[in-house]
Amino acid sequence: MNINKTFINNLRFNGAEKTYFDASLKGFGVRIRKNSASYIVMYRNVYGKQKKITIAKTTQITPSQAREEAKQILALVVQGKDPQNDRIEKGKALTVAELADDFYEKRKLRIKPNTRTDYENHIRNHIKPSIGNMIAKDVLRGDIQRLYNELLCGTYVKERFKRENHKYIATANNCLCVLSGMFEHAIDNGLMEHNPCGRIKKMPNNKREVFLDENGFRLLGEALRQSTYVDKYALNSVRLLAMTGCRCNEIMTLKWKYIDFQSQVFRFPDTKTGPQNRPFGIAVKNLLLRMKMEIRPESDEDFVFPCVKKTADVAKNIFKRSIKKYPGLENLCAHALRHSFASMAAALGYSDAIIAGLLGHKLHTVTNRYTHLTDKSLIRAADVVSEKIDEQMNRLLN
Repeated sequence: MNINKTFINNLRFNGAEKTYFDASLKGFGVRIRKNSASYIVMYRNVYGKQKKITIAKTTQITPSQAREEAKQILALVVQGKDPQNDRIEKGKALTVAELADDFYEKRKLRIKPNTRTDYENHIRNHIKPSIGNMIAKDVLRGDIQRLYNELLCGTYVKERFKRENHKYIATANNCLCVLSGMFEHAIDNGLMEHNPCGRIKKMPNNKREVFLDENGFRLLGEALRQSTYVDKYALNSVRLLAMTGCRCNEIMTLKWKYIDFQSQVFRFPDTKTGPQNRPFGIAVKNLLLRMKMEIRPESDEDFVFPCVKKTADVAKNIFKRSIKKYPGLENLCAHALRHSFASMAAALGYSDAIIAGLLGHKLHTVTNRYTHLTDKSLIRAADVVSEKIDEQMNRLLN
């Protein structure tokens, strides 16, 4: 068999660990386990001892990239070297800081800019100051547990940002994810044999997030009407978030050229899950057309919200100072509007597949076509949901 993209996509775990070898490159193969599949290279050193090197997981690099890496490893074997021993020796003195830098360099091209920033912050502010000088292979679970406990208490938070009796659960959990990824990277490259982050129990983040029902959307509409902020851009950004279910960054960086008014589709060149066509409803279309008439952009390259950073900041202040003063909206944030949009769609009787298509989620089922094809059923659903939310937001309170 040839190990290529088609073969990898069709690879399935059948109940037992199994290795498949490539027909054209001797020693190059794929090992599949219950929870993962990895590219490997099998070879014999100069003493005839069989060795194995894990190149990377199949989700991390393409078959072509893995094949090139395998060729380089096998070329070293032909020269009389033992690549596995070389990796082990290199790993003996590898510090956590060096591992973090290597992990970040390999990972940064495959993650979104915001995620890269999070990785940088955790590595620079938490991981390196605490355990950066330790030898990576000597790090124990107790070391990770101590760091996690320190993060929960805000040990590495600047004094001016600290809050009394506050647990920094999200920071600790996110940093633990970065650490676990780092050590998995070391294991995949033969630098370590175990992940010290295993069995570290995360604290649940019990942040209470509000989901708006019909009355909640009426409260939101009233809060926007009573807002002391006169910035129409920011007010309209909140309305669009409520009526589309889009992520905050997708609305704030929306350009006129992304909007297909005729098809009622946002044609995003990049989102959290890649390029997407996302349907929007008739109420959204009407709002965007009114905005376009008022703004009269010189080019389709222009942003819908010209001062993106300023609009985002003002919108945040609307949530903090105007919206949250209403009972029932105290915990409302921009992302909660996305969940509220989905809840409204569910209340109107739409299926999980339709809701996934409206939000741009992926479903790993036969219905996953809804997540990348914008058909009439999705547009009709977007029309109904957006009009319902618009109706509630513009209905005066009794």
